[in-house]
Amino acid sequence: MPEQHSKIPDAERDVLACLVQLEQATVKELREALTKVRPMQASSVLTLLNRLEARKLVTKRKADHGKALVFRPTKASARAWSRMMTNLFQQAFGGDTLAFMTSFFETRKPTASEIEQLQQLLDELKSAGPKQGNKPDESSE
Repeated sequence: MPEQHSKIPDAERDVLACLVQLEQATVKELREALTKVRPMQASSVLTLLNRLEARKLVTKRKADHGKALVFRPTKASARAWSRMMTNLFQQAFGGDTLAFMTSFFETRKPTASEIEQLQQLLDELKSAGPKQGNKPDESSE
């Protein structure tokens, strides 16, 4: 079954990514959030959500009010997303974090707020020390 999750079509992947970001959403909310990335009809969003539900990557429940359904990503979707990102990272950048980050920032410059958030993350990572399995830097040899 992991193979099934790693080969998610682009449209389904975009819907899943949007849903993960929103944490939960109705078809209408997803359609609005997807407008900049992949404009589509509500019926298309619903079809993609039903496919993701069949893959056990999303769940649905009736909204508290009205007839709308509220969709949420499952824990399996987090694992599938992680595998997709790892595969992309390995295929496109050979696992080179610096090449990945450089490419990303050449494509889209971060805002001042994003730079601040990234700096905080880097500071936290630096204070936590190197992750096991990483190459030791020259100072620790």
